[in-house]
Amino acid sequence: MVDVAVIGGGTAGLTAALTARHAGATVCLVEQEPRLGGDCTFYGCVPSKTLLALARVAHDARLAAAAGVLDVSPAVVFSQVAARLDATVARIAEDERDERFARRGIEVVHGRAVVAGPGELDVNGRTIRARRLVLATGSEPELPDLPGIGDLCLTNRTVFGLSELPRRLVVLGGGSTGLELAQAFARFGSAVTVIESEERLLPGEEPEAGRALEEALTAEGVAVRVAARVTAVRRANGSTLVELGAERLEADRLLAATGQRPAVGELGLERLGLVAPEVDDRCRTSVEGVYACGDVTGGFQFTHVAAHEGRVAGLNAAGRRARVDERVVPGVVYTDPEIARVGLTEREARERHDGVEVLWLPMSRVDRARIAGREIGFVKLVTARRRLLGRLGGGELVGSTIVGESAGELIHECALAMRTRAFAGRLAQTIHAYPSMSLALQQAAAQLSPLGRLLVASDRQAAASKNPMRERDQ
Repeated sequence: MVDVAVIGGGTAGLTAALTARHAGATVCLVEQEPRLGGDCTFYGCVPSKTLLALARVAHDARLAAAAGVLDVSPAVVFSQVAARLDATVARIAEDERDERFARRGIEVVHGRAVVAGPGELDVNGRTIRARRLVLATGSEPELPDLPGIGDLCLTNRTVFGLSELPRRLVVLGGGSTGLELAQAFARFGSAVTVIESEERLLPGEEPEAGRALEEALTAEGVAVRVAARVTAVRRANGSTLVELGAERLEADRLLAATGQRPAVGELGLERLGLVAPEVDDRCRTSVEGVYACGDVTGGFQFTHVAAHEGRVAGLNAAGRRARVDERVVPGVVYTDPEIARVGLTEREARERHDGVEVLWLPMSRVDRARIAGREIGFVKLVTARRRLLGRLGGGELVGSTIVGESAGELIHECALAMRTRAFAGRLAQTIHAYPSMSLALQQAAAQLSPLGRLLVASDRQAAASKNPMRERDQ
């Protein structure tokens, strides 16, 4: 009998196990794969961002002539790219070896866990009893409802195992995963088509962000099809045929990046009377003594959120008291340009707050972006009235979207401002180094004051000319 049994050896489960053990509980960690690490290490963040980094090297080499660097004609040997990707994943996976957890007193068991009853697991015929359970089984690809697609498509589980570059690649899904991989493969030399059923790319983000990325991808040769629905997929004459009504696309490989669903499959939760692992702010499910964290809960599908929830679940399962605080959660799409957001979109803010003011600054007005030749993108700050204080100090920052070079780094200044409930004007009052990309935040926030509006008047005019939404906010 152990105090806590954790099912799942991804980010959420590893964090929960370490936290519970640190809090004094005896812990058993069960992972069905032969290695710990989960989706982030093997099928998500690590391989996808490695692929993007390598693809950018090839892309930048093609652009070298514009910087006066001549005789650069990159030839991509994809087998070497794949080997580099595998080596990077293996290096990071070293931090998640069984031995690391064993040294901390955590028993690691590999095998498929099935709930046999309250506080009881069956793992390949072995019974493990625990006073409390933590479910951290992650998520799995959710495929479109098309006959036979499961046998015809790649997913995030299989795409990183490619050793040859597809000549023609069709990507289903215009969300973050699909777009990151689409750009990476296009930069290596694949002819890529992205199909999105919604009216625009990144439908959950600001409309301007999706448009900016679509323009960037199109400029790199990616064919983008929005408001398009796939009606059938099949194999014929050595190719994969993707049918959009009467239209037909031919591809060498098809990648489905159409979302994830909680991985609860054959876990046997019904034996606990649990239909789905929905949780409260203590990561407690509706069943006493059963906690859940990470993607399996159906919430944010971010590694950093999984780690946060894992800490809370581990502490509470060990008898401590902790709460999840997801009021401020940044997210990043690691394309080029990067797209980062924290908090509300403009539309969401107008639905929930009074006195909303939007500040918008194109990256073309930021000297560091000009110097680096990275002028695509913008900063969009959404502010609202504070309770009692109104718009004193510029009001409260309730949302930020940044599109451009290093957006994934810049967004954390906004996250900190939101986390501490700082006056939005503090972003403008804080001295930023020149020339830096982060100066864009100071320039954008400066528009909260009359003097700042005067100093960046040309920026506002440029923004209005490029952004129809800007005119409405004047």
